[in-house]
Amino acid sequence: MTFVRKSDRTALAAVAELVVAAAARGEALGLSTEITRPEYENHLEKLMIDAERGDAGLAVAQTDEGTIIGTAQWTRSPYPTRRVLAELDRVVVAPEARGAGIGTALIEAIAADARAASVEVLMLEVRGNNHAAIALYERHGFHRTGALRNVVAVGAARHDVILMSRELGRPKDTDLLGELPAGLGASLPRGVTRGVDSTGHPEWQRTERLLLCVPTTDPDVADAYFAIHGDPATNVHNPAGAMVDPDAAAPVLEVWRQHWRSEGFGYWVVRSPQDGQVLGFGGVRPVAEDEDFLNLYYRFRPSAWGKGYATELGRASLALAAKMAPGVPVVALIRPRNEPSIRVAQRLGMRLEGEVQRQLGIYLRYAIVPE
Repeated sequence: MTFVRKSDRTALAAVAELVVAAAARGEALGLSTEITRPEYENHLEKLMIDAERGDAGLAVAQTDEGTIIGTAQWTRSPYPTRRVLAELDRVVVAPEARGAGIGTALIEAIAADARAASVEVLMLEVRGNNHAAIALYERHGFHRTGALRNVVAVGAARHDVILMSRELGRPKDTDLLGELPAGLGASLPRGVTRGVDSTGHPEWQRTERLLLCVPTTDPDVADAYFAIHGDPATNVHNPAGAMVDPDAAAPVLEVWRQHWRSEGFGYWVVRSPQDGQVLGFGGVRPVAEDEDFLNLYYRFRPSAWGKGYATELGRASLALAAKMAPGVPVVALIRPRNEPSIRVAQRLGMRLEGEVQRQLGIYLRYAIVPE
């Protein structure tokens, strides 16, 4: 597999001939069946300008004799804020060359080339009745992300456009905020303070200064969990010590997410609404086996200490507990020398009920039945 990086009239003419012939056969390329080779060569010349800037790529497959029998291209999004997104397009294999894995090689070559150009997501559009192509893309890691209904016009017929995408990789420390109301350009409709997903399950909740999110196992959340729980500064009062295995983060987060799915509440990921950074974790979890209370937990990165975030999180947690598990006590088990956590419990109106012996030592039991 090779790439055409600069204007090469011979190569571009051969690619144009291959693509124009496919369009004339009625293949779903988004092109008119009457497009001419000079017209498509003009398109390829413009593509080469983008390719020289690192914003596009044209892959070609050739026989040993140099005949071009396959091609595919990618182009980066023109929007400045979407430079991590590119589109895979015009995957064409000559009829006589099909069945030899050329389509597979073209797709993987495009993915590698786009990744090397710092593209993080590769998308494509495919006609809804092109099931063979959809199956091919799914085998190569593309997932359906949506559809535009009946927007392809072929004579009197109308077909869907299926939208598909494939993750190519993210830089470390990337915050994957998705639809969360956080960061530049975020807004909330008047009076809205919480969001749900397409199935009605809770996804996030806003307090005065915090964005409380249902956990995911996305890399940014798992990395933040390990960074906070693996920091010796956040484990001064933890007899088990700091977390040492980063791979253990995702399974914990998955358990937390399942609590939300099954019970409708649990621990949150705490983010800053200003930039989406994970500040900490906490909330109340459902009653565990052999217990009769909801556990209140909070842990923040040191840079978030001293701002009252734990108290703000605690108030939201108690309000949720009163709604989802009325009459059930909420308990915070705190090491005797952990004075900051004791002050948080006291500000929340929790009362000291005494000491309890746990597997790793003695804890103070602070409790409240929220109303």
